[in-house]
Amino acid sequence: MIRAFLNAELVCPVGGVSRGGILVRDGAIVATGVFDVPSDAETIDCGGKTLAPGIVDFGVFAIDRAAFRAGGIVRVGVMPDQSPVLDDPGIVQRAALIGKPDLWIHPVAAATRGLAGEDLAEMAICLSAGARAIGTGRRWIADSGVMHRVLAYARDLDVAVVTHAEDGGLATGAVATSGETATRLGLPAAPAIAEALAIAGAAGR
Repeated sequence: MIRAFLNAELVCPVGGVSRGGILVRDGAIVATGVFDVPSDAETIDCGGKTLAPGIVDFGVFAIDRAAFRAGGIVRVGVMPDQSPVLDDPGIVQRAALIGKPDLWIHPVAAATRGLAGEDLAEMAICLSAGARAIGTGRRWIADSGVMHRVLAYARDLDVAVVTHAEDGGLATGAVATSGETATRLGLPAAPAIAEALAIAGAAGR
């Protein structure tokens, strides 16, 4: 089967944004931009809409397949703030499998049990069950000793830690980062250095 998608805005990680089309033969792209349309091709006028590679969103807190499909999202990193929390290898494995074959789900396993910020979760086992990273969820682990152990364990496992870093003394009550917009809107704000201080403290810098 040959399909020609014409009159589109093409978005390419290498070539940037351009106008043109895509020629697809038996499920594979064989030409882009401006090309001769085969006489036996099915033509689809995109009406100026965007054609792009599948989108990866590594910061998802809820799974909505219909929304992902509509937005062109094909892979997602699911944060550990789920119900139940992604702190158990069985739960992690289930999360990794439920989207296939049309959606690839990469779980981010909880750094601590129940995301309580106290006892470390079974990170290594969760990674073997399909987790692709370790996360603290929507909040920072206030206990610097616990956070330091999380980072040390993750270093030994050679895995990334996804965290919401902020120093509690600077960020408590804040809903925005300090700047012109926060000042204009009258929003409680924290200085940007609140993030760096939290990371530096946990890393022992």
